[in-house]
Amino acid sequence: MVQNRVIDVEVVAHVTGSMNHCSHCQVFIDGVGVGDQVHRYDVQSYPEEFVRDWQRLSDWVLDLAAAFPSQIVIRITDAQSIQGLWKSLTKGVRKYPTFIVDGKEMYHGWERENLYEMIERVLVEEG
Repeated sequence: MVQNRVIDVEVVAHVTGSMNHCSHCQVFIDGVGVGDQVHRYDVQSYPEEFVRDWQRLSDWVLDLAAAFPSQIVIRITDAQSIQGLWKSLTKGVRKYPTFIVDGKEMYHGWERENLYEMIERVLVEEG
């Protein structure tokens, strides 16, 4: 495998998270010590399947980084963001998670070996 080539791996997926309130309200919420509770409640309000898929994807991304150290840069794009909408329009992303390897090749699904083979192929082809 080529060691000096670094490629982008963009992950387009639904992202769980919690929004901060306006800056004035957030200062107040944090000041009275309930900020963490509010954020925890926000994340817990997602459907169980959604949270489970996010945890699975998070584990996958960590494993991916460990499998290709210094060879890939991983970027995560929320499917519901403007960038996610742009990817659906320009790249045809319709299913999640979708992995865009080096801006060219796309993989959708949960078969780890398929994604790893695609990354290895791109590293060798471009190296």
